Amino acid sequence: MRTLTRVIGLSAAAALLLSACASGADETTDAATGSTDTGAEVQFEAKDPLKIGYSVYDLQNPYWQSYSAGVKAGAEAAGIEAIVVDQKSDQNAQVSGSLDLINQGISGLIVTPVQPSALPSTIDAAHAAKIPVVIADIGTAGDYDGYILSNNYNGGELAAQHVIAELGDKPGPHKVGVIELHAGSVVGEERVAGFVDTIKANDAFEIVSSLDGNDTVDGGFAAAQDMLSANPDLAVIYAANDDSAIGAQRAMETAGKSVADGFFLIGFDGSDGAQDLIEQGLMSATVAQDPFGQGKRAVETVLALLDGEDPGYDDAAAKTVFFPVELVTGENLADFQAARASQK
Repeated sequence: MRTLTRVIGLSAAAALLLSACASGADETTDAATGSTDTGAEVQFEAKDPLKIGYSVYDLQNPYWQSYSAGVKAGAEAAGIEAIVVDQKSDQNAQVSGSLDLINQGISGLIVTPVQPSALPSTIDAAHAAKIPVVIADIGTAGDYDGYILSNNYNGGELAAQHVIAELGDKPGPHKVGVIELHAGSVVGEERVAGFVDTIKANDAFEIVSSLDGNDTVDGGFAAAQDMLSANPDLAVIYAANDDSAIGAQRAMETAGKSVADGFFLIGFDGSDGAQDLIEQGLMSATVAQDPFGQGKRAVETVLALLDGEDPGYDDAAAKTVFFPVELVTGENLADFQAARASQK
């Protein structure tokens, strides 16, 4: 039997399970950590047969489809069953759906939260049933056992390094615009910080504008339009997601700017839309995430916890695994697409 000692209040968690089933309401958590940890001990337990559950954000989204496929592939490789429940972007459905998975006798729970603030009661209910909880992207709260997400800061660094490699030896300063994600987005802040920290260390570049693109094509268009209007000699736009970059490309067309003429446009995600623009020579690059690989890694993390092993956290204090990202350009696009096709 796989076991691992963890710190949690069993009686409190059991009570939470009952109250959450009745009302779906969030439990009040510690203001600083979001944890409801009370200090008693619990052991994770692998039940027979060993099953894991994945409470997925929304399977209408291709990103979460790929993540789910990775979870299933990871489970198949381990010879265990994976039960995937689509929460369809509904926070209340996720709370009840996760509790239903717990009641089905799973041994591990993976959650991509619709709202991280709803996690603590689910986590405590899982711990009461000796089940480890691994958070798959988006954000965290409560006494979770693992967190898997892309190395967003490094993705920003890769984007900046590409620009520096292409323009750094040419007379500058080259003017740069940054399109941020919505206010409060932690992953967006990391993606921007990695880019900005790297670019600012090079005197050949000057960031002249940093605007919120609201994560959308229309928002990216508006932000890029403002940047280009105020800075007709802008040379680079880095967008913290691909939708914003796609919108920026449309604004570039309106302003008579193009990648073919030496303008640099880089997005983040590795979406199909961004790949299409790169193939057409309308976008320079995108920083690609690997949701399929992250899904497999989430399963491996659950199994390590059940075995009482170190999951290999990159940040042990935050129980976080930073999954690698890669820069996709016109030069490596075909190889990237072939590798992703092999995952399906």
